[in-house]
Amino acid sequence: MTRNTLLLLLTSILCGVGGQFLLKAGATALGPVSSDNLGQKLLHMTLQPLLWGGLGLYGIGAIAYIMVLSRAKLSAAAPVIAMSYVFTVLGGNFIFGEAIPLIRWVGVAFIIAGVIMVVSS
Repeated sequence: MTRNTLLLLLTSILCGVGGQFLLKAGATALGPVSSDNLGQKLLHMTLQPLLWGGLGLYGIGAIAYIMVLSRAKLSAAAPVIAMSYVFTVLGGNFIFGEAIPLIRWVGVAFIIAGVIMVVSS
């Protein structure tokens, strides 16, 4: 995989993760959604700019990923997308103050090791 393709893949990952963060922030602003208030919350969802921003970042990430797939093997590109889990766990901790148990850190370490093996093969 070339350097430019790796940069596109990183862009795709970061846009996806950024989309996750914006969706989380938008969902938090909405408050709890349940079957009892879904109809009312649907209108609020359509008017929530953080949710639109999150969906927009997902779209940009998808376009970047399509560009990656046009240049690289799926078997090499797809596993690297797992780095999004690493960035999401870190962002959940640093941005949203979520506690990260030790077993999750172990899982993150395994993901990083696996991605390193895939990229170097």
